[in-house]
Amino acid sequence: MGPRMARSPGPRIFGAALALAFLMTACAPVLPGNRMLRDLDVAPPFPAFARLPTEAPTISSGTFGWPIMVFDPGVYADAEGYHLFFTTPFCRRDGTRSYSWDPAHPLDCDIIDALGSIAYAFSADRGRTWMFRRTPVVLPPTSGFDSAKIETAHVFRVGDTLYLTYSADGDRGGRKLASRYQIGIAKLELRGRSVRDALMDPSQRFERRPTPWLSFDLTPGRFDNNVQEPSVVVRDGRIELYYIGLGLSLPEEPIDAPGQAIESVALGRAEYDLGLHLLSRSRAPLMDFVNLTEVRYFDGRYHMFASTLVGGEFHRDEEISYATSSDGLVWSPETVILSLRKRPGWDAWGMMAPTVAVEDDRVVLFYTAYEAARHRCFPVPKNGRFGMPVAGGSKCLFATLGRAVSLRRRPPSVPTSPAP
Repeated sequence: MGPRMARSPGPRIFGAALALAFLMTACAPVLPGNRMLRDLDVAPPFPAFARLPTEAPTISSGTFGWPIMVFDPGVYADAEGYHLFFTTPFCRRDGTRSYSWDPAHPLDCDIIDALGSIAYAFSADRGRTWMFRRTPVVLPPTSGFDSAKIETAHVFRVGDTLYLTYSADGDRGGRKLASRYQIGIAKLELRGRSVRDALMDPSQRFERRPTPWLSFDLTPGRFDNNVQEPSVVVRDGRIELYYIGLGLSLPEEPIDAPGQAIESVALGRAEYDLGLHLLSRSRAPLMDFVNLTEVRYFDGRYHMFASTLVGGEFHRDEEISYATSSDGLVWSPETVILSLRKRPGWDAWGMMAPTVAVEDDRVVLFYTAYEAARHRCFPVPKNGRFGMPVAGGSKCLFATLGRAVSLRRRPPSVPTSPAP
């Protein structure tokens, strides 16, 4: 393998990049149309978000020491710090998997045989700097509903057990349905350890449940023939799972089947007891045309952070939006809380997949930030950067992690609440 790659690294790595881009398509549906965003009827509990740092992402990508890519972040915050879970390809290094690839030494880690899964990083300074785990925190099986892709993680804790929910793509009854997602769940028993200590141990991984936690509903006319992008709120002795559902013209067929069309993109909710048993599920959408959502509960209300749906190539021109609800069922209209900048930069192509850490005095927002360089991706020079080809291959797209901060307004009647 080494000599073959050494003779012709460009085309093989180019093919790998296209395959990796295909691995990360749960968050990029074909949209039925655009929609106008309206003003909130309830003021958000933060005046404005400012990018910090302002001129660079907090996590870069594509060069040695940084992740290969950063997609779909999910932050779990506790007294120890911020725990970041994100989707990325892992190259094969020394019989294991690594989150980082070095363009100067392309044979050290085989990116042709990449695995898409969930990575982990830890920050003790509110997301300014990060320490990375090298290997995935969960591994796809060789067969089953999550054998093709595991991505878009959201983590929550019940007692001494840490749970990881994720979008899963794989087989259904032995048949491969391309890009047909269900929601999986995996657990890690902490046994008195901190989250950081447990996950920085490379021998520790989340244990997957072998069946979906929430299956797609293949009934024609349902809004959730596909289910993906989980987000969890734990309150009042119940687990509330928010998810994005896709309504399909051919519910039993792959996304790329002839005649297939995405007819709707909408928010749904399923409720579980603390033993993870399903209690109820949305019969109809809670909110239409919303994507890549994270739902948090604080200050006596539900808060939804999402990506706008504009239909551009690989999230081009998407921004970060917000909505609120008193019961998690009826939502205010969305409003944009973080907009694209007018000048070129590290998040000028588009922004998606927001996740927040809620502190007593501030809200810290993270998101996938896309930068497009005006050159082709391949071949990657030794001092270059690995990315994904877009715009017909004329540009190279880099997926990084942006950070923005806002002061937090708390209603006078609501007591101080702990960080999530």
